[in-house]
This record gives sequence, C-alpha cells and structure tokens, in this order.
Amino acid sequence: MNNRLERVNSQIKRILSNLISNEIKDPRLKGFISISNIDTSKDLSHCKVFISIFGVNEEEKQTTFNVLRNSVPFLRKSLAHSLDTRITPELHLFLHEGMKESDKIEKILNSLNLNKEE
Repeated sequence: MNNRLERVNSQIKRILSNLISNEIKDPRLKGFISISNIDTSKDLSHCKVFISIFGVNEEEKQTTFNVLRNSVPFLRKSLAHSLDTRITPELHLFLHEGMKESDKIEKILNSLNLNKEE
C-alpha cells in the first residue's frame, strides 16, 4: 500500500471514530465500538470499514451494527467536510468477527491440550 493511501486510511479511521463516539446520539448504540480496519480502494471511490463491537450480547451487537449502517449517509457527509480529498469514498460497513474467531480457535487448542495431557 502506498503512503498516500495509508495516510487517507488513517485519516478516515480517525474521523469516523470521532463521529461514532461523539456525534451519533442513538440510545440503541451499546457496548464499546472500535474501528478495527479501513481498506480504501486506490481510486478512493470505496472504503471498507471493519467494526468491532465489544461488551454486548449478539442481539445488541447486531442492533448496534444496524444503527451504524443506517448512519452511513450522515457519516459520509460529515467525512466529506473533514477529509482533504476531492472524492469522498462510499462507505461499506462490515462487522469484524476477528475476536470471535480467535476465541473459537483458542478453545479448540485448549481442548486439544487437555486431551493430550490425559
């Protein structure tokens, strides 16, 4: 990835994090919301935003994610005012399940270790 794209990704991540934590005032937002990764296309027309939500059950996590998805037009408009690019990328939100997968793998490894000790 080139320096310009890394800089834009970093800037988008910072701006979106600030908007989510300070500007979206929806009572359905629960838990700790973190932007785990940003992947912007080379032409800056599309941006994949990977979001992690911690400290809530699956139902609240899905509700929180749906609220964020519904906030994409607001987020993009606010991003356009703050971003120093000619084009404001179209935002695509994804729920990042990396922690869930790593917990699953850890449980499997632990069960293998328990079986090995017996």
